[in-house]
Amino acid sequence: MTYDGNARRQYKAQARADIRGQFWRTMLTVVLQILPAVLIAMISEIGIGATEGDTGSQNMGLYTTCMLISLLASVFIMAPLDFGAKHYFVARARGQQASPMLLLSCFMNGRAYLTSIKLVLGILLYSLGWILLWIVAMIPILLAAATGSVLADSMAVMVIGIVLLTALTMLISVKIRRYDGAYICMIDSPDASVMGAIRSCSGTFKKHNWELWVFDLSFILWVLLGALTLGIVLIYVVAYQEIAFVHYFDALRGEKVQPDATGLTE
Repeated sequence: MTYDGNARRQYKAQARADIRGQFWRTMLTVVLQILPAVLIAMISEIGIGATEGDTGSQNMGLYTTCMLISLLASVFIMAPLDFGAKHYFVARARGQQASPMLLLSCFMNGRAYLTSIKLVLGILLYSLGWILLWIVAMIPILLAAATGSVLADSMAVMVIGIVLLTALTMLISVKIRRYDGAYICMIDSPDASVMGAIRSCSGTFKKHNWELWVFDLSFILWVLLGALTLGIVLIYVVAYQEIAFVHYFDALRGEKVQPDATGLTE
C-alpha cells in the first residue's frame, strides 16, 4: 500500500461520507459510549475529593470504594461497550447498515463479552512494557532537575532529555495505538486468539509507525475544536477518527482497494 498525504485524505474523506450516511445513529452511538465513561470518571472524582485535606479512615474507605468501583466498571462495563462501538465503526466503514444497538452486542453474547475483557487486559499487558520504559526514561530528567543547583550544565542536560523523552513518547504512543487494530482483527475473525490478534498488529504496522503517528496528528485541529466547544465536537471527532482508522487498517492489510478520491479536504 502506498501511503502519503493524499491517501490519508482519502481515508478521512471516506470516513466523513460513512458518517453522513447514518449521521444521527453514529452520533448516538458515540454519546452512549461516552456517557458511562463520564459517570465512571465522576465516581473517581468523588473518591479523590474525599481525601483532599483529610486522611481519616472513613474518607480513605470512601476513596478505596470509589476507586474499586471505577476499576471494575472500566473492565466489566466499558470494555464490552468499547468493543461494541468498534463493531459499529467497522460496519460503517465497510458500508454496512449498523444500529447503535451494536454497542450492547457484547452483553448479549457471552463469548463476545469475554473476548472484550481479554482484549483490554491483553492490550494493557502489551502496553505495560512501553509504559515502564517511559517511566524509566523520566528518571534522568528528574535527576537533572533535582541537581540543577549543582550542575552548571544541567539546563542543557534537561533540554536534551526533554527532546529525547518527547521522541520516546511519540514512539510509545504509536506502539500502543497500533493495538487498536486487534479489535478489528477479532471482529473479522471471532475464533482467533486474542493474543495472536494483538501480536498481528505489530506486523501490520511494521514500517508504518511514523505514518500512524502522522495519521493521528492530522486530527489535532478537530480535537482542539472539540476542546473549544466543551467536548461537543469531540462526539463527531471520535467517530471520524475511528472510522478513518478502519479504512487505514484495512488498506494496510490489503483487504480493500484505495478509497475513492472524493472530498479530499481534511
